[in-house]
Amino acid sequence: MPAETFGPYRIGALLGRGGMGEVHRAFDTAHDRVVALKRLTEPYVTDAAFRARFRRECQIAARLREPHVIPIHAFGEIDGRLYLDMRLVEGTDLKELMAAGPLPPRRAVALLAQVASALDAAHAEQLVHRDVKPSNILVTPGDFVYLVDFGIARATGAEATSLTLSGDVIGTLDYMAPERFGEGPVDGRVDVYALACVLFACLTGRRPFAQTEPAAQVLAHLRDQPPAVSALNRALPRALDDVVWRGMAKDPGQRFPTAGALVAAASAALDAPPPPAWVPPPPPPRPSKAPWLVALAAVLVIAAAVVTTVLVSRSTGASGTTPTPTPPPSTSATTTTTTTSSSTPTPVPDTGAGDRLLAALPPVYHGNASCRADDGYRQPGSQAAVLCTAPNHQNPDFAAPTEAYFYSFADRAAQDAFFQQLVTARGLKRDDTYGGCSPLKRTGVYGLYYRGTSGPLPGDYLTCFVLAGAGQLWWVDTRGLTVGELSSPEADTNDGLDRLYYWWNEEIVQTLG
Repeated sequence: MPAETFGPYRIGALLGRGGMGEVHRAFDTAHDRVVALKRLTEPYVTDAAFRARFRRECQIAARLREPHVIPIHAFGEIDGRLYLDMRLVEGTDLKELMAAGPLPPRRAVALLAQVASALDAAHAEQLVHRDVKPSNILVTPGDFVYLVDFGIARATGAEATSLTLSGDVIGTLDYMAPERFGEGPVDGRVDVYALACVLFACLTGRRPFAQTEPAAQVLAHLRDQPPAVSALNRALPRALDDVVWRGMAKDPGQRFPTAGALVAAASAALDAPPPPAWVPPPPPPRPSKAPWLVALAAVLVIAAAVVTTVLVSRSTGASGTTPTPTPPPSTSATTTTTTTSSSTPTPVPDTGAGDRLLAALPPVYHGNASCRADDGYRQPGSQAAVLCTAPNHQNPDFAAPTEAYFYSFADRAAQDAFFQQLVTARGLKRDDTYGGCSPLKRTGVYGLYYRGTSGPLPGDYLTCFVLAGAGQLWWVDTRGLTVGELSSPEADTNDGLDRLYYWWNEEIVQTLG
């Protein structure tokens, strides 16, 4: 079959396909050279908006004179179809390079330094790329990098927003800055955010946010802090955590001012001396379940014993003899007899509560043979308790807790009273800024957390702390009328608590809805 021809070009193999065009290897017969030829794909050939975007990409790419932007040979229109003639780059894209796992950190920073150079050049021309992602970063066999696909680039300025005239958001959700989801102006800092996301992916081998549903991804970019890269890749220095977090700050004003500044900070973090090793003190023997509740119960028992002693002493008198009881008065009305007991009657337990709690466990524990209902673990005010010691699967990034406890309650009043006892016993302060558990930023707090895409619910509280040599994470599920607790001796530092939080976030909270 003869090769397809397009004007002076003989069309060869398909190299890639994007949102509005295809790129083929082609031979330019007029100039006797092999090129990469991008053409607007058939469905958009007559679409005015896509034609305008394609022309804009051609003009922007031809205008930039930066080594890491692919040189443009020619662009125009042949037989009503727009095309862009570029230098052919032999190599692969960054997405394919990361398929085998995280890149060595120095190589990752060296590659992204070249992307940053291209971005800063574009920003100097008042242009924003708006779609920085691994598949738009081409890497040659010698690790020379090109940034491609300026098809959705926009000029900066007061009139430049994140939305198209039709109200659509253009770009890739995995790497999109929070302000891209609004109607306000955007500038080069959206590319800085995206480059920080790409840095995260290069260092860890995964996206910053694991959510797959578009709405959940948007919400994560708007309010979640990504995991610490050093928690996902233990070979990385903790100094890189702050670099990535600053690059992905929700407020553009808190980010690095340029892409080059981001990469320079990452390079400096790799060269920084490691902090002194933290040596934990020998952990004391782990007390029985929920030490703060055991202590509270002990105080109540002692208090009851004291009260009983006082009452007996008063009833026997100073001489120690027992007085003769006085019979109750008789009346012609019906006599009411009151029986006094030294102990409070115990409510009849709900025998089916344990089975219902087992049936309502989150998917990571549901149906697991290690989970059992046991009244021995019940806490004050709870109907039932379940203990699980193994999850149904292992998270690839974060270790599962050693134990997971679930407590069910008859109503919100009992549920909230239980959690407030915990708050009081631990001296926790309310702070909703970081979702209740962000030990690398603040400890000794509790706060509201976000569930799925629905946002926080009143009373949905979260806290975490280290107690008796083990990290603990507690949360309230107001919809299910349950309180959960995760416990792990491996989470006995702030770093460990942070990893326990991310396990909970990915394995439990994302399933709450």
